[in-house]
Amino acid sequence: MSLKFARPAILPLIVVAVVLAAGCVAESRPAAAPTSTLIPPPTATPVPTPTPTPAPLIFLPGDEAPHNAPVEWWYFNGMLRDGADGEYSYHFVTFQSPGAPGVTPHLLQASLGDHGRGVHYAAERGMLAPERPDARGVDVATSGWVMRGDGGGYQLRFSVGDGDGGTTLELRAVPRRPPTLHGGSGLVDMGPGAGSTYYYSRTRLDVTGWIEDAAGRRPVRGPGWMDHQWGEIAGGRVGWDWASIQLDDGADLMAAVVWQPGESGGRRRLAGHGTYVAPGGGVTYVESSNLTITAQGQWDSPETGVAYPMGWRLETGPLELELELTPYIRQAEFDSGILGVAYWEGAVSVAGERGGQPVSGWGFVELAGYDPRQVRITPPAATP
Repeated sequence: MSLKFARPAILPLIVVAVVLAAGCVAESRPAAAPTSTLIPPPTATPVPTPTPTPAPLIFLPGDEAPHNAPVEWWYFNGMLRDGADGEYSYHFVTFQSPGAPGVTPHLLQASLGDHGRGVHYAAERGMLAPERPDARGVDVATSGWVMRGDGGGYQLRFSVGDGDGGTTLELRAVPRRPPTLHGGSGLVDMGPGAGSTYYYSRTRLDVTGWIEDAAGRRPVRGPGWMDHQWGEIAGGRVGWDWASIQLDDGADLMAAVVWQPGESGGRRRLAGHGTYVAPGGGVTYVESSNLTITAQGQWDSPETGVAYPMGWRLETGPLELELELTPYIRQAEFDSGILGVAYWEGAVSVAGERGGQPVSGWGFVELAGYDPRQVRITPPAATP
């Protein structure tokens, strides 16, 4: 099957950029302080009805391994606490794309937010790796950065920040919930002209390890999230507002709205999709018409000048779920020196209600397509 693919508009650049930038490193700067969110008063809670599951198109653990696709990535985010009252958030992703025979280009990107200090760091590396036709999962390592795992567990290691060695994290992530195939089958429609993608998540990870910076090495622990997606790049510029959410009562939610820039500077919605995993494990798939993500404000990057929506209200009608997502650190922009394009990727606190009963938790938001520099990029033509 030939798939059209779009996540976010930075991805058409990866095939070329990773090859040119193998081995290079770029880093970013500190930023603003966290904000808070009020929790509404309690009432009764509805119980969502799980959605009938269509026949799967993703088969695990086999599909944990790389695919012969124009672009593919493995993505992790999470929250961490140390034993010294430190609280952190991070994301770590590796993209891969086809290269010369026997070689696979990779682009690795990582960010770290220190919530107590209100600072955010980001770094990226490109590499060329030999093809691994026998790989059972993701297996990437370069200059001390590592992402390795096959679904039973994952090893993550990366470094970010300024100073003598900056900050290094080494983590072990173990799934605590079965994988979730988005759309039921694992194939998600991104909307007219944007295509489709194979997509599953491991929505509950138990993450342990250590963080090391100028204050020394100390153990950390917290919850995490993992995404794996692959497919074919579609022509045309698209963006999206995406969120992964873990609620304190054990429920998980993935939600995304895919859009295209309008002629007058606005946005034209292409599609929306979501997957809700109840505390007991039942899965409900959220249709586009039942999902809204509405910005409550705006943040203008002092580094790139890009204007990002900031602070969101997320609503899913059938679930009677209304959530406020508030960034811990507003300046969580990732300005890629390799790609020449910026996006926003940061942790959020979550508070709101489900059927009138208060809920709370944490999550991550990704905003792509807002950087006008993407307009100058002509993506490669899709394979017929």
